[in-house]
Amino acid sequence: MPNNAEGKKNSFRRHISNLLRFAVAAIALYFAFRGQSLADIGKVFLSLNLWAFVAAISLYLLSQFVFVFRWSLLLITQKIYINYFQALKLHFLGLFYNNCLPGSVGGDLLRAWYVTGHTEKKSEAALSVFVDRAIGLASTIILALLAYLFVPIGTGGGKAEIAINFSLLDKLIQYRWIIIWAVAIPLIALAVACLIKKTRRLLAKVLKLIEVHALAVLSKVGTAIRIYCSKPFTLLAAVFLSFLCQAMAIISFWIIGNNLGIAAPIKYYFVFFPMSWIIGMLPISIGGAGIMELGLRGMFSQVTTVTQKQGLILGLAQRVIWLITSMPGFIIHLTGKHLPTKKDLKENE
Repeated sequence: MPNNAEGKKNSFRRHISNLLRFAVAAIALYFAFRGQSLADIGKVFLSLNLWAFVAAISLYLLSQFVFVFRWSLLLITQKIYINYFQALKLHFLGLFYNNCLPGSVGGDLLRAWYVTGHTEKKSEAALSVFVDRAIGLASTIILALLAYLFVPIGTGGGKAEIAINFSLLDKLIQYRWIIIWAVAIPLIALAVACLIKKTRRLLAKVLKLIEVHALAVLSKVGTAIRIYCSKPFTLLAAVFLSFLCQAMAIISFWIIGNNLGIAAPIKYYFVFFPMSWIIGMLPISIGGAGIMELGLRGMFSQVTTVTQKQGLILGLAQRVIWLITSMPGFIIHLTGKHLPTKKDLKENE
């Protein structure tokens, strides 16, 4: 009975979490589309050249192959030899979960779970997914900063000037209270939680589980991290591949924008799209739905040659390309092709 009660409680929490994420997505989409004509947006999309759309999707798909090559490189570093096409299946499965399903468990967590079924080095395989994600996130931030600082603006000015006049210290001072509260609130919440008797008991149980079960796992994780750190050229290659696959994705969206007559220099694409990806990582919506579109509308509208409608259309074009390229993951999910076969397990021994 306690197990059933706990299961019902967890199920209720998941439903509430999903409802809240749907609500956030709906509110964000409302503000993104506010003041816009759906008929006009539809006409603009229909005016898109078919071959430009195919080229954009093809380039984006190709970038995902580069993404998987980066992950495979990190797996090989740990002497985990998983067939490239099997890794590709797991990646597309993760894309499908991230972009199409409302669950609170991200595609990376599921990719980490499924990859452990393909090798005996389970901890190292799962860690590779999170190292892969960390490298990707760091590369996204660096790519946006490099574009912000060094890529020429070209034609088309901006209401908010994007040039080399960026001062990190000034920005830290300007947003000091936001930074202080962002650090202080979690610490205060943790302190309050520790004062609650029930929470203290839960923390004690968690610490006990860590003490009993996690030492061996932590040892493996530590060894894996040392291996990565001992191969700086592998990490540099992974960063280069991150830049390459992200640049390919951004250029695919630039093809769409250019074909639609959006007169924004490519510099803005290399700044605004990575920023939208970082915003979309926040687990408050379904695959960042609404949040990213609203963000791109707002950011691109700061370029004098781009309207809010055009910024929204770029956000929608990104969403459409993501949904289309997630379909292989849907097929893999239905057919169970992500699960290891006996042949795969034998090859990976």
